[in-house]
Amino acid sequence: MPGGRAFNIIILAIFIDVVGFGMIVPVLPYLNFVYGGDTFTGTGLISIYALMVFVGGPIWGKLSDRYGRRPTMMATFLGAVFANLSLAHADSLLMLYIARGFAGLMAGNVAIALATAADLTTHHDRGKAMGFIGAAFGLGFALGPGIGGFFSGTSTNPDISIPAYFAMLASFVALVLTYLWFPETKNDGLDTEPDLENPTTPPEPLHVSGEKHSLKDLLWPLPNAVIFIFFMICAMAQSATFSITPFWATAVLGWDQKQVGLLLMETGISVAFVQAVAVGPLFQKFGEVKTIILGCSLSIIGSLIMLGNAGVYQVYTGLPLIFSGLTVSFPALNSLLSKRTSRKIQGEAMGFSNGMGAIGRVIGPLVAGFVFIAYSPDVPFMMVILLCLVTIIWGYWEIHRKKL
Repeated sequence: MPGGRAFNIIILAIFIDVVGFGMIVPVLPYLNFVYGGDTFTGTGLISIYALMVFVGGPIWGKLSDRYGRRPTMMATFLGAVFANLSLAHADSLLMLYIARGFAGLMAGNVAIALATAADLTTHHDRGKAMGFIGAAFGLGFALGPGIGGFFSGTSTNPDISIPAYFAMLASFVALVLTYLWFPETKNDGLDTEPDLENPTTPPEPLHVSGEKHSLKDLLWPLPNAVIFIFFMICAMAQSATFSITPFWATAVLGWDQKQVGLLLMETGISVAFVQAVAVGPLFQKFGEVKTIILGCSLSIIGSLIMLGNAGVYQVYTGLPLIFSGLTVSFPALNSLLSKRTSRKIQGEAMGFSNGMGAIGRVIGPLVAGFVFIAYSPDVPFMMVILLCLVTIIWGYWEIHRKKL
């Protein structure tokens, strides 16, 4: 595995934390109904989490650049412990929103993990490292919903306390692992690494302590700014699918949270397999941009399968295709961004990209919930098709731009 022991520890800690997060997902929509909510307020629980990720993501990334990856990673896990504790005691829709918002504010470990991968890898194996991080998320999310659905009561009497306590324990274990075995990886020296995407460019310093940087360093040249936009677009498509699935399954198939948990578990296993096995080879054979085009094409196929008279077999095929295709896009975008961003602002760049993704995760669930109520349960999947088509068009533009 690229990155050695330090990278292995961060992968394990992220995996454990995501298992905890996944445990909560199946029961939230049903608890939302118990407290008087509807599909829109239910998808809003995903949006409030993402909104606070947007607020906190760039801050955590910048803090990790200034104070180091290890202490900031520990702080995020500690915050997650208290966020899950507050969720376990939530007794109203307002308290659910407060607990999920606080959890989102503490969810800075994504940006820090990506910055750590950039610290520990070269351009050549960075795509593979991003794939392993994606696989940790996928596998963690695969196990979490199945466990959470099993311990969450029934659709008429949902109980979030046991999944929330499990999630709190998972975050605490991740905190302990980081404290005991994760070394600091941020390099404050003047080591250099050549730009393998532009071999004629002289090597640049990895980091110069105390040097000031502006937003312009992240957004210029223009193709870099466009990459951030597609973090948002892909996140909109993914979060719309993710947030609407429990409501779609309930309305169309009559499922409860246990069945939804099993569906999300199967989807997560598929995503983890694709991330661990396919991402690295795809990057090496086709490059990041063509991989994004392929991933979005798979997501369109999955969305088409979900439309119409979908049954159990179609759902267990279509949903994994949607998620697998979109989750391939994220490590590809992260790898592309890391190659085009100065090493001295990797944490800030990853924090900003995570924040842009969070904007997409704010908008996607709200739009999906609105069109679900206003039109039909199938319309959110039509929205996913449109967003993927836009991303494919951008991919072909990137390929053409490189050939000029």
